[in-house]
Amino acid sequence: MTVAQIAVGTSRTFRGKLKEAFLLSFPALFLCLIFDFVGGAVLGKNWNTIMSYFPILVFIMPGLMDLRGNIFSALASRFTTKLNLGLIESVRDPEVTTQIVMAILSSKIPLIVLWVVGLFLVRNIVQDVIVLLMVIASAIFIGVILGYGTALITILPFKRGYDPDLIAAPLISSLADLITMPTMVYFALLYLHHPGPFYALAFTMLGILLWLALRAKFKHEHRRAFGELAAIIGAMALVETVTGGLLVTYEKIINAVIIVSVMWPSVNDSMGNFGSIIAARVSTKIHLEGVEAVKSRETLYDFIVLLILAPIIGYLTNLISMWVVIHYIHRPARILWHFILGFPVVILIAMLIGLVVAVLADKYNWDPDNVAIPVVTTLSDVIGTMFLVWVAMSSM
Repeated sequence: MTVAQIAVGTSRTFRGKLKEAFLLSFPALFLCLIFDFVGGAVLGKNWNTIMSYFPILVFIMPGLMDLRGNIFSALASRFTTKLNLGLIESVRDPEVTTQIVMAILSSKIPLIVLWVVGLFLVRNIVQDVIVLLMVIASAIFIGVILGYGTALITILPFKRGYDPDLIAAPLISSLADLITMPTMVYFALLYLHHPGPFYALAFTMLGILLWLALRAKFKHEHRRAFGELAAIIGAMALVETVTGGLLVTYEKIINAVIIVSVMWPSVNDSMGNFGSIIAARVSTKIHLEGVEAVKSRETLYDFIVLLILAPIIGYLTNLISMWVVIHYIHRPARILWHFILGFPVVILIAMLIGLVVAVLADKYNWDPDNVAIPVVTTLSDVIGTMFLVWVAMSSM
């Protein structure tokens, strides 16, 4: 059996898929929970400073984190497909650089969309232009790390006979959350305390992007893929404003049940991660075997084993949130059983979205690798926020 056959056809039995889920997906999903809480802690520590000097940064940061995770999760899905098709073999391949540059450039689209919307809320043009330079420079810095990190997380497991679709999308999505907040906060603090080095670093990042772009080899297929990503990411950036609107509308209710506000990033991220695993696996299957291959017992097994993991992840989310609330916020907290029982339901919805969007994308001649993950993770933000509003209201 070849490496490609191993990666695509690993464990077609239910027992094999269950073993894969606990050995590969569960550690990745659990690590994602830790990443989410670390990133949130950095933002929380510097919340007052950011709100005082750069309120527009707070408005665009949630959508920026999610959409950046989308872009690089989609990159992971494309890498997996290209590995299976034999189009890339190592991190040094020119195709890898081209795909990374395309991902970095496409990450600028939600940045600009969210910044423009933010202009209507925070009308300080000088400050807002500085924030734009801040997020563009940090986006390049983060994009280089995420781009080559994505290549390593997909190529290395593939070469060892494992399916990257089981771990790459969740890890990249949460890694994006982990490094986005600290990096953007660092750039903001650097500007406040050392403006000279800030401008030097910002223009250095622009120079690095130009150097990578000159090394890339864009073809017609890359231009088409970029067009698809631009359309999807731009639309999803607008959808992300719905999530922000929900948070603003129900802010008092969510803050009244403090544990719900603590678990909010992790719940949305977990939903997106579960949905991304299904989206990535279905996309790879469509590319290699055709859409008919999706209608198989193997796909059903994928759903079942992930649904077995869902209540475990839900319980751990509640447990870690309790620990944070009790030890750092010094407020009482408890297990929310209606949250734990409802969590697998919203996870199932996210996975169904990932499946349906991947199939529909193929039907309308869009690349599922470019479409499915951005859509499922963005819609998961909206659905997850609505779910937590219900949890908060039920807990009052």
